[in-house]
Amino acid sequence: MADPGTDVAESNETDIVPVDDALVATPDTVLLEGAFEEEHGHPGPRQYVLIAIVLCVLTAIEVGCYYLEGDLNDNLLIAMLWVLAAVKFFLVAAWYMHMRMDAPFFRRTFVTGIVLASAVYGVMLLTFATTVLNS
Repeated sequence: MADPGTDVAESNETDIVPVDDALVATPDTVLLEGAFEEEHGHPGPRQYVLIAIVLCVLTAIEVGCYYLEGDLNDNLLIAMLWVLAAVKFFLVAAWYMHMRMDAPFFRRTFVTGIVLASAVYGVMLLTFATTVLNS
């Protein structure tokens, strides 16, 4: 409330008080400091369509690899399919599951789980490598 004889307004602890054209933060406003940070924008329809086209091309390459039976070493074929699957998984998780725009904690938790699952799968693959991979 302003006094009738002065131009200065009273302030309480929750106000932001202007001082020399700058804002002074009070304890309540400091708590909200991170709440208004700029967030990553979600992709638009054009980006979703572009990612879908890339996924279709990668799927076509995978199907094409299947038909290269005698022309390619089986181990190389398995490695190519692994890489293509990993790239497709990354694109789907990052764009369609919105991990790219998610909070860093959730992104790290997701990536940690995927890395651990991949490591377990890799160990099991190498354990049975004599029956899976041709030398």
